[in-house]
Amino acid sequence: MKKQIFFVTILLFSIPSFAWNNHAGITYLILKDHWKNQKTPMVKVESLKSFLTKEKDSIQETISLSENWALTKLPHLTKTKEELQFLSSSNDPEIVTKFYKALRVNPKHKAALYIQSVPKKNGKTIPLDQLTTLHEKGKLTNETFLSLQEGQMIGADEVLVSATDEPDYDLDLHLFEDNTSEVSKVYGFGPQPFGNPAVEFSSQAPFHMGFFYEPKIIFTLAGFLKRTYPELRIHQFTELSKLAFRKGHPYWGYRFAGWALHYIQDLTQPYHSSVLPRVSASKQIGVQLVSIVGYQTPKDNMIQFVSGRHTLIEEYQYYLIKDLILNKNWKHPVVTSIINLEPNEMILWKSLDDLRVNVCKEAYDAGEPTDEQLENLNILKYEKLYEETHPIHTILASLLKNTSKHTRAYLDALTIKN
Repeated sequence: MKKQIFFVTILLFSIPSFAWNNHAGITYLILKDHWKNQKTPMVKVESLKSFLTKEKDSIQETISLSENWALTKLPHLTKTKEELQFLSSSNDPEIVTKFYKALRVNPKHKAALYIQSVPKKNGKTIPLDQLTTLHEKGKLTNETFLSLQEGQMIGADEVLVSATDEPDYDLDLHLFEDNTSEVSKVYGFGPQPFGNPAVEFSSQAPFHMGFFYEPKIIFTLAGFLKRTYPELRIHQFTELSKLAFRKGHPYWGYRFAGWALHYIQDLTQPYHSSVLPRVSASKQIGVQLVSIVGYQTPKDNMIQFVSGRHTLIEEYQYYLIKDLILNKNWKHPVVTSIINLEPNEMILWKSLDDLRVNVCKEAYDAGEPTDEQLENLNILKYEKLYEETHPIHTILASLLKNTSKHTRAYLDALTIKN
């Protein structure tokens, strides 16, 4: 226990909770190219309650399939309590809440009928408090959300674009036993392994990160780093997407697929697959030891530098993607890296069992060079967008090409584009 304390003060407060801040914008650019040679599918908007009511007899079987898979993959995962299993009758007013609890997500998530307008277009807007329970809305206040009506026809691309952003709205908030919520004590996830439980959006961090390639000594001294759950979410929403397509609910097929893609895209971000890039295990241990005896500066500097670069790349990416879409700057090097993948750059998505090798290892290996390049830029925080030839765009182009590659592979494996 004492060994683990060495790392808690470093890792508990230093890991930001968001990866790519603009999933919707990135996915818009990916689909702009990926579906360019065919007509975008149109789907009929359907409420979650309607979907669950019609397919209530298949829901628990699908959820159990994912849990059984995850239990073999994640030794730290506990079984869902029997009382939380999805059992519902027709006309059950609590059917949506029961579904959320069976998945062990935030039971207050809204799943409103909407699209995030990327790029902006006219329509009836929907208030943010109908989309999220977050008290701090952050960058959501910069976005335009349009209301949909059940039965309305909408493009599948708009459903996917919107859905890839949605898990950050509150889906994984307050699920650990030291969080304050009605379900934190019954979901069985234990205490929050890292991130700051006192910070609202930080409680989602272990569901959006996956550390699989740290040195053995780090895992020995900080075993809590193994307690991450993005694979559970990806499997859950993938299987629900397959169920929805199979049963004739394409709107929810695409929306669940978008939810799954959110976590996959998060894991393509190097700072979500590596704890402290370019900080050796010995240095992590050393700065913590000297901080215990009162010399705090080295630890503070290490946290500030690494978390600062993490925040910089995400902030810059958010505003850059918004600007490129607004101005239709399709020739920008970051845009071309996302939309112009050569055939030899494409990969096959074989199964979720390969996620750690195909996605996380690639992101982990990119961590050190990315961190070094960002440090050499000598940019402390986001302040403005730079000219196209600025080296920060080379960094982003490389990272987002990987995001594009894995997004396409996942969609093709679900045969969505057909």
